[in-house]
Amino acid sequence: MKKIKWYGYTFILFVLFMYIMGIYDFFMMLSHNSEYYLSHNYGKEVIEYFTNYPIYFMIFWIVNLLTGFISPLLLTLKKKLSKYLALVSSISQLILLLLTFAFRNRLEVLGLNIAIFDIFILLMTFGFYIYCKYIFKVKEISC
Repeated sequence: MKKIKWYGYTFILFVLFMYIMGIYDFFMMLSHNSEYYLSHNYGKEVIEYFTNYPIYFMIFWIVNLLTGFISPLLLTLKKKLSKYLALVSSISQLILLLLTFAFRNRLEVLGLNIAIFDIFILLMTFGFYIYCKYIFKVKEISC
């Protein structure tokens, strides 16, 4: 295992912060908090989008948020499981985005800015997986 440098800890904190915000967003959206909707200028379409949100989409969302939150915590503890959780988080988010863009009109309802932000989070999470993979890369001994 390689040593985590200061910029690695900065990346860990950033990923952790983004997933804390994602968990907050999850609870605000699914609790139908009207003040939260208003503060983000979400209209009736967005409220309807998250009303009776299908469980099979919610499972991917929850898996993404939990593994995305736990992975950076485990990396600070130098646990190799962090790498696998980052991968699971990336895959679950990718599946969620593909399914909701295809079958829930995500782009039309939530708009281009949120779509770009969601893709940024996906790329950040996959980048975090690559970083974890780098940290846990074992040096090969050549003969």
